[in-house]
Amino acid sequence: MKNFKKLLLSGTLLSVVVFLSGCMGHDSDGNPSGIIYQFLVVPTQQVIIQLADFFEGSYGLSIIAITLAVRLIIMPLNLSQSKKSIIQQEKMALIKPEMDEVQKKQKAAVTAEEKAAAQQELMSLYKDNNMSMLGGIGCLPLLIQMPVFTAMFQAINLSTEISNSTFLGFSLGNQNIALAIAAGAVYFVQSYVSMIGLPDEQKKQMRTMMYVSPIMILMVSFTSPAGLGLYWFVGGIFAVFQTIITNFIFKPRIKAQLEEEARNRPAKPKRTIKQAEPVEQQTKVLTHSSNRKNANGRNAGKQQKKTLN
Repeated sequence: MKNFKKLLLSGTLLSVVVFLSGCMGHDSDGNPSGIIYQFLVVPTQQVIIQLADFFEGSYGLSIIAITLAVRLIIMPLNLSQSKKSIIQQEKMALIKPEMDEVQKKQKAAVTAEEKAAAQQELMSLYKDNNMSMLGGIGCLPLLIQMPVFTAMFQAINLSTEISNSTFLGFSLGNQNIALAIAAGAVYFVQSYVSMIGLPDEQKKQMRTMMYVSPIMILMVSFTSPAGLGLYWFVGGIFAVFQTIITNFIFKPRIKAQLEEEARNRPAKPKRTIKQAEPVEQQTKVLTHSSNRKNANGRNAGKQQKKTLN
């Protein structure tokens, strides 16, 4: 399961890199064309330029405004996914004693029947507690942003007005190492904040993802114009504050609610795995049953002779 989570996150972030690599068509003269250019890049260019006019020619402030607008639009979805993830984490903590017992049985299982029974018991434990085997994984917010920063990437590259502009001393059209490092650092802080209060076991499971996401953001920002790095940096700051609100406001409420539900839930019979009987025991039972049948048959025959006499 942990490998699946890592693979899912890595695949999602890799798709981001593929999109940013230039998933856009060109005509015979080398000019950009196609659906992505017409319906994503051109409108994004126009919005950035119009907002820059509003901000007295600051394309950096225009990019920041777009970033905040996108984050606010997807914030309900982010909060919903964060809530699902917290519910999964808290439920996992509540059923940990039962989970430990099932895992012991899985390790002790020898025969195929015992292993299947242990796996069935694990699935039943998840089902009884309305939990997902995927642990609340959700990459939809990141996927929704992909068209936005893909369009922004191409808009900055293809617009001389935007690429030649500067913001806080750096060129928006050139790569900027400092801004890329800052973007990666912000997402590292966001990952760290998201794990505050988690049990040590869950922290160990999430530690790899804690480093994978910031490293990927760093790589994308480092190979992209500084304008896109600015998008990631501002979005990361927004994500940090959103994570703080989620962990310190929503999480305690969800935890208290789940604990109350667990106390009021009627106790269920203890799950047991039916062990296979030894071959000697099975043979003894069959022999005993056969002897009883033969004895009953002989007694019935004697009784019938007495009746005839």
